[in-house]
Amino acid sequence: MAQKRQLSNGCNGSTDSLSSASDSFPPAEQFLLGSEKRDPPVVVSDSSEGDDEPVVLVDETNTAVSRPFSSPVRQTRSLEPEDHNEPSLSSPSSSSFCVKSGNKRSRILQDGDTLDSIFGLQRSFSQPEPKRNQQEARSIATTLMDHVPNTAPSTDTSAKNNATSTISRSSSNSNSNSNVKPRSASNFFGNVYQKRATKLTRAASAKGPTEADVPGSDRQSYLQIFDRILHTVLRAEAHLFSDQERQQLSAFSELDRHSRYLFTRVYMRKREWLRVSALDYGGREVVDQSCKYLGARKQNMDPFFLTEADIPDCEKALALLLIPELRALAKSRGLKQLSGKPKEALCAMIMKSTKQRTIVSFFKKNTESQAQRTEELVSEITGITGPMVCLNPGVAELFERLHMVFFRAAVHINGDNTMKLAVLATIGQIRFPKYTIMRSSDLFVSAQNVIEYKALVEIGAAMAELAASPVKLIDDHKRGWELYLAHRESWTTHVEALLKDGAGGGCGTSPGLCSKDTTADTEQLATEYWRRHFTPGWALSRIVVRGAKFAATLKQYKSEEEILISLLSQRMYQLHKRGEWYERLILLYTTHLRPKRAKGDSEAQDQTVLLLKRARETCIRAIQDRDVNTISLHAISKQLGAVEEKLELEERFQFKHPRISGDWQAAPERTFHGVRIRDNTRRGPSLWDGDDQVPCSVEELALWRYRALGFHGIHSENSMATTLFSLLFWDIIFHPVMGVLDTEYQSHPLDMMSDAFYTNRKPLIDRRLEQIAKGDLFLGSIQANYDAGFGAECIGVSWDITLDDLLTVAQYIGAKGLEAICRALAKEYRLKSSGFPDLCLWNKNTRKVMFAEVKSPKDKLSDTQRDWIDILLKSGVDVEVCLVREGGNGE
Repeated sequence: MAQKRQLSNGCNGSTDSLSSASDSFPPAEQFLLGSEKRDPPVVVSDSSEGDDEPVVLVDETNTAVSRPFSSPVRQTRSLEPEDHNEPSLSSPSSSSFCVKSGNKRSRILQDGDTLDSIFGLQRSFSQPEPKRNQQEARSIATTLMDHVPNTAPSTDTSAKNNATSTISRSSSNSNSNSNVKPRSASNFFGNVYQKRATKLTRAASAKGPTEADVPGSDRQSYLQIFDRILHTVLRAEAHLFSDQERQQLSAFSELDRHSRYLFTRVYMRKREWLRVSALDYGGREVVDQSCKYLGARKQNMDPFFLTEADIPDCEKALALLLIPELRALAKSRGLKQLSGKPKEALCAMIMKSTKQRTIVSFFKKNTESQAQRTEELVSEITGITGPMVCLNPGVAELFERLHMVFFRAAVHINGDNTMKLAVLATIGQIRFPKYTIMRSSDLFVSAQNVIEYKALVEIGAAMAELAASPVKLIDDHKRGWELYLAHRESWTTHVEALLKDGAGGGCGTSPGLCSKDTTADTEQLATEYWRRHFTPGWALSRIVVRGAKFAATLKQYKSEEEILISLLSQRMYQLHKRGEWYERLILLYTTHLRPKRAKGDSEAQDQTVLLLKRARETCIRAIQDRDVNTISLHAISKQLGAVEEKLELEERFQFKHPRISGDWQAAPERTFHGVRIRDNTRRGPSLWDGDDQVPCSVEELALWRYRALGFHGIHSENSMATTLFSLLFWDIIFHPVMGVLDTEYQSHPLDMMSDAFYTNRKPLIDRRLEQIAKGDLFLGSIQANYDAGFGAECIGVSWDITLDDLLTVAQYIGAKGLEAICRALAKEYRLKSSGFPDLCLWNKNTRKVMFAEVKSPKDKLSDTQRDWIDILLKSGVDVEVCLVREGGNGE
């Protein structure tokens, strides 16, 4: 049974240098926030003094600020039932920290407590002094009752009205926390931000709203992040904003804390009109006053909120009404037959009635204009909804740019979780590794550069969303193609400028990463390359790449050919995709652009031969291109062989090159049989009947069969390889490199997914690989980094895999196999972080490990999977391809 360890919380510390990386494996505790052992509880202070001033938590040394956190519960495996009536001091259930309020009241929070419970305590502690005892008791009682893990919701409403009985019930279940299965980070992020199912009980005798209606911890976490963003960006990158924009940001920082908090919460929501009465971010009077301040219009200053007077048309206002409200409005306007009509139909009827002229009498017509009728309708709607507000689009765009500059990502696109993770980290619910922040101030060149980059990124995101539509929704793909056409001329002009400056496709003169210069020059080129990710040119290239995919979907193959040729003619952007572009271009020449040849049509035959020769030239150019990865190289080598066979070239005329390698090594196959569960109404992965008569996936069925053969194992896919790599290279991943660790909310450096990651750290990575190959203490490094870093958000690490399993697998893989896996990931993490075999299996009797790639009927191995199998087999690690077929219950 894996040993349980109490996780540590909150500390201050400095990051040691990596000068001794060649001698030993530094443990992850040197690079982790809050890594020191915690004996006494950590106190989180929520003093109310000075709340009117912005809270800034960035120190002048630009170093990550330590903060308390609540550690996740370590997952353990045990064959023996645990006695929860006698909790151990070292058990996860006893791990806790103390939340202290402004009046020094405190309570010990357990690991099972959620974000809501912390907010609830802060709310109860912030009530006015005369009513604190009653409100505090009810608030804590309700919070404890609502958040007891593994406890069914109580139907007895009297329990919520009796603080004594509720606290007693909570105490009796407090030990159940140790039974709670720990949630993975991805599930935790998705669940913690759901809207609260219950609200904390408030005193029945409360007279009107007070300042305490705003949850203190909730408010401070959002305000701290926004103030930190303002302070960090305007301190070193204020030149990226105009004078008027800086004045607008300054006006935000001067707002009172209630108004700033309301703005931050509305900013995090969708850009739509909201009823002021529905804004539950404080007391009614506080929210109304904050909306008044945020909607005020000042000279040379845009309001932060738009009000109901700024609603552009009736349709926007009607969308805010509920169906009963729409029916009541329609009846007041004399409309009939409203029963059973949906919301869209009711809105259409009301809009139609607004556009029609009415007759006052036979001799006198109503001369009321359309604008007046629309204004009257909006007035009627606002009479129903009450005051309404909407985030000013101009101000929203300004803050989106501000956050993009700070986080180095477009956080408002595609549901990005960066802001949410920052809030969780601020309140201590999650933590990020500790590292030295080396923020660059010249990543973006100018304000215009930021504006163009953001606009192009948004267009690229819209195209990606359209490309995800099924092919049958052809209109979506046509709209995506039109977006590309709108930017085709800009791309053509940009490529011509690149070619003029010498950034063409010749490998010898490439400004990318295939240059054979000195180490210092190569590192400089690598740094320049990944920094291009934040330029308008890179965002424009993504639009062009998506345009090629739309052309393929719409079967506009000639246009696709032109796009691919233009992409391959430059070496400034997306070098990792050059292999894919070559493969697709060769396929166009050999298949899609070939004319339909009739028998005896010599002209079509000549055109076919010409295209095959062009395909052969493209294959040769691709093989000589040093930016083509090994996976694409294998595919292109096969394409070359097929083309030369069609051209009937003799062997002495066939192209030979050292980079043309043989086929990948093939793994042995093993076939298992099982009973497949067929359900025509269900889509997705196939379901099979497990040995316990419970439906399972094909991978879980294979695990049942392998267990019968004496194997232990888990369905880990890529997580086993990436976890071992991250634990072995923890200190190198977070090694201080200028401009790649820019905020304290990063699970990996900014250049991790580019070729520059290996190039910028080549001496450190090569030295670590040598140590692993020699078998120097890699098991001790895994254990030390696992213990020190457990629960931290580090790229590739799955804390669901137990330490015992990791150590067993690493030991059985051996030094040679571990070095091969880490080398592949260090050089091409983006490419190699997928395709690893599904199952990790080991036999304690033979002390050997084996990986298995599971394939159900009609599934085939991808090139990425074949490449990983080849790497593992060449390093002496056993791999199988497990074929699951329908049949009996045996092998």
